[in-house]
Amino acid sequence: MNDGSKTVESRFLLAAIVCTLLLIVNYFALVGTPWGRQFDHDAFLGRKMLGREIITFDSDILKLVRKRTLFLGAVATLAIAVMRRCTFVGLIAVAAFGCAAVGAVVLKRVLPWHALVPNDAMLHSGFQTNTYPSGHATVFTSLALSLILVSPSRWRPWLAIAAGGICATVATGVLFVGAHRPSDALGALAWSGLWMNVAAAFVVRLQGRHRPGHAFPQRAAFDRIAFGILVVAAIWLFSAAAASAYPLTGPPFFVLTVSIIAGAFTLTAWYGWQLRAVDWPADSIV
Repeated sequence: MNDGSKTVESRFLLAAIVCTLLLIVNYFALVGTPWGRQFDHDAFLGRKMLGREIITFDSDILKLVRKRTLFLGAVATLAIAVMRRCTFVGLIAVAAFGCAAVGAVVLKRVLPWHALVPNDAMLHSGFQTNTYPSGHATVFTSLALSLILVSPSRWRPWLAIAAGGICATVATGVLFVGAHRPSDALGALAWSGLWMNVAAAFVVRLQGRHRPGHAFPQRAAFDRIAFGILVVAAIWLFSAAAASAYPLTGPPFFVLTVSIIAGAFTLTAWYGWQLRAVDWPADSIV
């Protein structure tokens, strides 16, 4: 591994640490403090401003998360890696994806919700345990990052646009359909980022080969920013008609929804950007 790959590895490890801190801070800020729970709760109630169409759309997307879908996603990731002759990278990507998905289930069961939210009247029993982080958002985010990891370097900036859109849609979707609060979605992004950054650092260390990075297409950067703005604008547009009926829940809903969207696009953009100048030994230069 040359100096260029070592630098990329260090950046991924640093990103993993940042994701860990965000996971912890978000949890204790929005769950472990009264003002945080109130803000999170008001944002959750803000979903009532949304129209039925967007809720139905998100509900249909979330129904795709089944065991068969997860298996097919893992198989597709490994198949791409095999075709590109970087099977080891594919195995690590699938392993990290699996650890993120299973780990989310474990975290939801072991985190001290009852100690932090004792008899909280704002939250019914279903939201006092087994919710942080969101499993659906974790699955989609970690799978999207896995596909970026095994894809050719020249495609990664463009794939990051699609990945950001998918992650943002699912992470906001779990809120819009009423399955999770915003804190759960933010936690899922941080948890997925932790595992996938560690996986990237591991494969870069063992098999990473530095190569001249493709110039980051200005159009790709513009499209990512524009797409994120369109997602936010669409949410606001759907919500504007009913916003006056929920004046107290509007600001928290918009703040945390925008945070989720920004977090999804930032995570995928970071991942694609760091991998633009590194690939695996068997990859073709052309």
